[in-house]
Amino acid sequence: MSSTTTYESTFSGHMCDMDRCVERTSLSIRKFGRRFYGCQQWSPDSDQACKFFKWLDKNTCPRGRATAPLVHERFTRYKAKAIAARNERDEAHAREAEVRELLRIAKRKAEKTKFALWIAEDKVYKYKLALLLSWTVVGLYFVFSTVFRGHGHTQLRLP
Repeated sequence: MSSTTTYESTFSGHMCDMDRCVERTSLSIRKFGRRFYGCQQWSPDSDQACKFFKWLDKNTCPRGRATAPLVHERFTRYKAKAIAARNERDEAHAREAEVRELLRIAKRKAEKTKFALWIAEDKVYKYKLALLLSWTVVGLYFVFSTVFRGHGHTQLRLP
């Protein structure tokens, strides 16, 4: 790491020096707690900021050396919990997708069943209407055959 006071970035074209940088604290195990100046646009996942860097103190303090393993252990534990929670979330999303698919299938089956029921009810209505009309014709035949029997009409008989 460099201890120069000015550095021009080739990525973003800005110029960093001690006045434009921010004070940060190292979280690495070997340099835990040690303070330094760094580019205000720097982030761990980005190469968009310049690489300006200057330590503020000479060495990591004894307290920083003592607490670094504890912080690292806690960080590792929280990271494992975060991974477990992410896995549970992914499993829940997968189960949710399965349930949504089953719901879609059930809705489609309900639509088909509803349509089949509508067709069956329509057939029942038509059969009832046909039955009513046929009984009406039979009734009319019976009425007319009894009324006009005495007027010289011939009766129809089945062989």
